[in-house]
Amino acid sequence: MILLPKSPKIINKKEHFACFEIEALYPGYGVTIGNSLRRVLLSSLSGAAITQMKIKGVYHEFSTIS
Repeated sequence: MILLPKSPKIINKKEHFACFEIEALYPGYGVTIGNSLRRVLLSSLSGAAITQMKIKGVYHEFSTIS
């Protein structure tokens, strides 16, 4: 018999912060769900980040820089 988790509870909700609780997960599922949520949230946040760069004399990502 497969146990389904209960609906998520909102523990704390503010303008830029929220705390949710998900119960009745099989062992190891919390890490899987937590990592997935972290990746989705990080990819949807807007902000500045270096995504690529060029260095004179370096033609491949595994080249040695001296």
